[in-house]
Amino acid sequence: MLDSVLRTTIRLVPFVGLVGTIITTVIDIVMPGGDLGRDLLENSVLWMIGVQGWMTGCGHMFFGEPIAESIGWPPKTPWQWEVGLASLATGVLGVIASGFGDEFTLATIIAFSVFYLGAAVGHVREMVTHRNFKAGNAGPIFFFDVLVPIYLIVLYVTVT
Repeated sequence: MLDSVLRTTIRLVPFVGLVGTIITTVIDIVMPGGDLGRDLLENSVLWMIGVQGWMTGCGHMFFGEPIAESIGWPPKTPWQWEVGLASLATGVLGVIASGFGDEFTLATIIAFSVFYLGAAVGHVREMVTHRNFKAGNAGPIFFFDVLVPIYLIVLYVTVT
């Protein structure tokens, strides 16, 4: 039972940031003084980088075996702790970014984008060289790794 819950959670994690962003932005824009662009940027950084980073970081660090299996990589290797810490680091930046102004937000988006676009390149390499099309390598997380950094860069440039 626990294994089934963990596997379902792993499949849903890539959507937490999107859902959180939508809900909080809708709430913000219906409130007096809401600014769609600014609210969308701040909520996207908070949820798609911050909350998502905490979740993926803790997932890699504390639930490594099922995550490695979903990616198609060997379990119980040091790479997971390191990837978990990198995800957690960007998550911390995402959570605190709105309190430090646009330049800090830009730095957070850059750090996140380098890490996640780089991870996407690794996923593509796995698909091409090892025919690894497991859900954790070629599924929703791959599209998250590619689309969210591009979305955040475009949104930042548009809003600021």
